[in-house]
Amino acid sequence: MSTTKSISETGHNKNAANFSTALQVLQEMATLYNPTNTRIQLTNLTPIQLSLQTTLTTLNTKIPIYKNKVSEREEAIANLNNTITQSLNYTKSIDISTTDKENINNLGKKIRGDKRTKKTNPETATSETISTSQMSYDSRIANFGTYIAQLQSHPQYQPNESAIQITTLQTLHTQLSTLSTQVNTAANELITARTNRNNVLYNNTNNVLVLIKEIKAYLKSLGAPAEPYYKAIVRLQFSPLKE
Repeated sequence: MSTTKSISETGHNKNAANFSTALQVLQEMATLYNPTNTRIQLTNLTPIQLSLQTTLTTLNTKIPIYKNKVSEREEAIANLNNTITQSLNYTKSIDISTTDKENINNLGKKIRGDKRTKKTNPETATSETISTSQMSYDSRIANFGTYIAQLQSHPQYQPNESAIQITTLQTLHTQLSTLSTQVNTAANELITARTNRNNVLYNNTNNVLVLIKEIKAYLKSLGAPAEPYYKAIVRLQFSPLKE
């Protein structure tokens, strides 16, 4: 995966908007704009603009979907640590070996973790940070499943408190597993949508930033007749991806 750090979604959207504005300037030039470089001819720039708008529309629908799914999982997993703690305390009270208690306790600690999982901001997150966040949640949920299996292996584990009974824990595990799968799907779709957007703006051979540089150079070559148009496009700011 790429380690490129992304600018904010606002920056990307501004780049796209400025590209559209630049095309409007070129269209105003009429026959004065007549480059021999086919890459920057209007007939070839217009499809790129349309492709960019399509990728942005898709991306803008994926971000809220991902946010909503993450929020649903956050709400569902919020009390997991407290549930594990309550369950561990009960386990210490039952008649099983010290070794079994230690094994259960160690697994409980893995689920709770020493640090809280950092929330991923979909507006600026790279593929790596999204994937790392998902792995952290998936690991906790997988360990939770193993924890439940360990408890089940001891008939002595029969708490009266419904919150830590096996069936309740199993229901929670199923819920968390389902939500995490949904988050993973939404995250992958977000990564793909952002990649498609970045390809048009920055990464393809005919990316927007390269084309704008060539357009500026051509307009400058036209001299005085194109000077107002050249100045109009130069005023448009395009932000590159940060390495």
